[in-house]
Amino acid sequence: MRLQEKIEYYQKNYNVIQVVDLDHWHTLKPFQQDPWLLRTLQDLHQAEYQEKQRIVLTMSQPDTNNRMLASLVRMLNQVDITLFFVVLITTHDDVQQMQQFIQEKSLDTSSITIEYCNTGYQYNSADPVKVSLKDLTRQQEHLLSKSNTFCIYPWIHLHAYPTGAAYPCCHAEMPYPVGDVRTDTLKQVWNSSAMKQLRVDMLTETPNSACTRCYEQEESGFFSGRKSANKHHGHHVDRVAETHEDGSLERFEMTYWDIRFSNLCNLSCRSCGHIFSSSWYQDQAKLAGGDWKDRNKVLNYAGRTETDMWEQLVPHLDHVEQIYFAGGEPLLMEEHYNILEELVKRKRFDVRLVYNTNFTHTELKGVSVFEYWKQFRSVAIGASLDASGARGEYIRKGTDWAVVEQNRRDMMSICPDVDFYISPTLSIMNALHLPDFHRDWVEKGLLKPQDLNVNILQDPPSYRIDIASPEYKQQIKEKFQAHLEWLRPLDPLRRATVGFESALNYLESTDNSHLIPKFWSKTQQLDEIRKENILNIIPELKALI
Repeated sequence: MRLQEKIEYYQKNYNVIQVVDLDHWHTLKPFQQDPWLLRTLQDLHQAEYQEKQRIVLTMSQPDTNNRMLASLVRMLNQVDITLFFVVLITTHDDVQQMQQFIQEKSLDTSSITIEYCNTGYQYNSADPVKVSLKDLTRQQEHLLSKSNTFCIYPWIHLHAYPTGAAYPCCHAEMPYPVGDVRTDTLKQVWNSSAMKQLRVDMLTETPNSACTRCYEQEESGFFSGRKSANKHHGHHVDRVAETHEDGSLERFEMTYWDIRFSNLCNLSCRSCGHIFSSSWYQDQAKLAGGDWKDRNKVLNYAGRTETDMWEQLVPHLDHVEQIYFAGGEPLLMEEHYNILEELVKRKRFDVRLVYNTNFTHTELKGVSVFEYWKQFRSVAIGASLDASGARGEYIRKGTDWAVVEQNRRDMMSICPDVDFYISPTLSIMNALHLPDFHRDWVEKGLLKPQDLNVNILQDPPSYRIDIASPEYKQQIKEKFQAHLEWLRPLDPLRRATVGFESALNYLESTDNSHLIPKFWSKTQQLDEIRKENILNIIPELKALI
């Protein structure tokens, strides 16, 4: 049984007072560790506990010389919490030794219940999930777990924008495409000069300009796209041996898909633009002026024709393991439903489906996507929701917040086992509000505390959170720290916690406050076009004036 399953077992069968993640102890400075643990246990103390009540503690980090365990026993005795009511769920298999250590250190005649669980899926571990590092060669192990440049994507994947620009993945920097699928086939791009050089760079520990976003994320502690690629697709590392000296690779079998078929979208989000949203067309024409409207179409398709990308992908249906649907808005695209229908026909229910969707529409031509999702073994829905209510409707224009919340309720009713999480784009516009939105949905029962993945905005630069003034940064910092105090005990897997902690590092890493005037200039231009006023919706931004 895995960690979360163990927790859910106790929550179902006992009255769990609180779940406390003891791994937080290891993230603190030595002088902070015991005071934190003492405060936490004091908050849980009761004069008398009921027989079915339990305090559940989780521990997966290494505890050198039982330092943390010794503090735990001492604090439990000091606060006078009877060990009978304490359950320790750990991924360490030396349960007997831990039990003996506790009995030797404790003044209590009763004992803590220690439950071992296997590690299962670790959200912040970079180890590959489908192959063991010990079964790999020394070079393969280095590439997947130690290299600072290697990413498996150029061996299994290509990414295409609605403009036709091709990239090694969706995280790659826009000025560095590896080809153009409006003029060349995917197979021709596969061994373009830029793709070959990228493979060579990755194998020689040479940083490549296309990968700058992942490098920056890793410096702040985020679990980057590069690390995620190696974790989920590292079992294909044997393909590296097939790479020629010039970086070319004859095998062209895409096991991971992320093709943005078009820019069809019903929203015009503040941090987006016409490249990824057809709804941006009119606003962009007004902003650009001149003959922009004459030179650009509302709808753009990635391939040489409207159906070209789909036709080129069909031969890869026999190899595909995971498909990432994004847009535009994927739940409005016929290509998305064509893929699902073809997978159903071939009984490829083993293919993992991952989405980035604005979650405002869940059906097309009367066909509900929920009915498809029920059939697949693994589906993960990342909802691009940045804020709630009027703030959410302003940042992602075209959103009807009541519809979004109803869609979530319908999903919980029709396909409750599908993994759902919020994937907010963290920008200067929602920085102070995001913790409130997160907690609101948890309290409404629409979201589990851990089911939020912070997507840090890096571009456009004038929307980044690090443009904040020192005073505003302090407000964000205090808000996040208070939110983390609430979140950590509820997020034993640290799925959401790491995102907020990394965002704090990102906030402090650079000072881009010189971009504040550019933020206001761009915002006021768009406000005028859309007849909106950001300060009426997000009044806290007055601090940046």
